[in-house]
Amino acid sequence: MGALMGHVFPGAVFFISGFWSTINIFRCLTTDREFKHQFWYHSPCFRTNKPLEPFIKIGMCVIGVLIEMGHSARWSLHDEDGNLDNMNDFQHATMYVSFLIASVVDIILSRGSKLTGLDGLIYFLAFTGEGLMFYFHLHGRDHVDIQIHTLLVISCFGCAVGAAFARWRTNNPILSMGYALAMMTHGTWFIHAGFLLYPPGQTNGEGMLDPDDMESVMYVTDWFVLHALCHFVLLLFCYLIVKLFVQPTAVAPRRSFIKHADSDLEMYRTVRSSTRYTRAKLYPDSD
Repeated sequence: MGALMGHVFPGAVFFISGFWSTINIFRCLTTDREFKHQFWYHSPCFRTNKPLEPFIKIGMCVIGVLIEMGHSARWSLHDEDGNLDNMNDFQHATMYVSFLIASVVDIILSRGSKLTGLDGLIYFLAFTGEGLMFYFHLHGRDHVDIQIHTLLVISCFGCAVGAAFARWRTNNPILSMGYALAMMTHGTWFIHAGFLLYPPGQTNGEGMLDPDDMESVMYVTDWFVLHALCHFVLLLFCYLIVKLFVQPTAVAPRRSFIKHADSDLEMYRTVRSSTRYTRAKLYPDSD
């Protein structure tokens, strides 16, 4: 991941996943069905019940692992002298593996399981593990590099907390929007970090900012806040688009509800006719 594309690829995956969740959250809110948080959604373009999104995520994770391990680390934890080496690449590969496992859990739960909430647990672990790995490979870096990765760690833990709360209050769309907002911020900051650390056209390994200047640190922090604010505006924009151009659709009542309604109506008619018969017997001249 020590290159521009190594940051752009995972960042794009995180952002697309968060934006896709945003679209589907508002799409679910246009129906009268009770909202329920999901970590993946069916595509309206494909009429199938198969979990396509988790399979796509698995494919992206496999590509990420192959890039990190096959091209950079050569599948070896040690150098020629037997010392530990390539741990940076192994940490990045571990990040991809954690989300690969999360996608497998999505597929398992899609086939029906009593382990509700297991998906929230694995996504919490995946984002927490990613944050810990980024936090503990900052030793010896300059101030700007440390600040960029510290903000990346904050976005990781934001996603972890968002996943936990969205699963805890699964019927609250605001918490699901918060999780999607954290995902999009995490993704675009991943991409922006790549451009700050490895600007295109520079081959000497130097970033675009003074590594030890306090103004550069403040500049980086300001950009991170702007990322979060822009994604909040994007959420509002998506909501307005859905509100203005998507007509709410009613959900057909369940058959069990119809059966109960018919039985209640029949009971009411029976009681009413019985009451009339009793009144006629007790008060024959009342009519």
